[in-house]
Amino acid sequence: MPDTGTAPSRRWPLWTAAALAAAITALHLFAGTPEFVGPLLRADLDAKVVQLFRVLWHLCTLLLLSLPLALAWAARAERRIARPVLAYVWCIAAAFTGVFLVIDLDAFGAAVLTLPQWTLFIPLLVLIPLAA
Repeated sequence: MPDTGTAPSRRWPLWTAAALAAAITALHLFAGTPEFVGPLLRADLDAKVVQLFRVLWHLCTLLLLSLPLALAWAARAERRIARPVLAYVWCIAAAFTGVFLVIDLDAFGAAVLTLPQWTLFIPLLVLIPLAA
């Protein structure tokens, strides 16, 4: 019987990763927005800077939203077809991890948990290869 890539042994890491990615997106949207966007909108900064940050925040939201959607699709798709999508999600998760960690190190030194968001993506980096 050909491998359709739908065996439960291959799907559980993707469904788990999809649930985690959805939680990350929800955390960003419902906890991060009031914590970071609200104060920024009230800050005494140039309007262009504030609005550019606002645009970037919402683009980040859309990018984060694509991750659980892509993982849920990949969990149902044939393995061969899903691999490029899994590579996309893995690379985005790696980029979030790397950028947050580097900025944390640069801005706060050894206090790498000052911006702990990078740690949220580590499970995705582990789970996705289990399914590829």
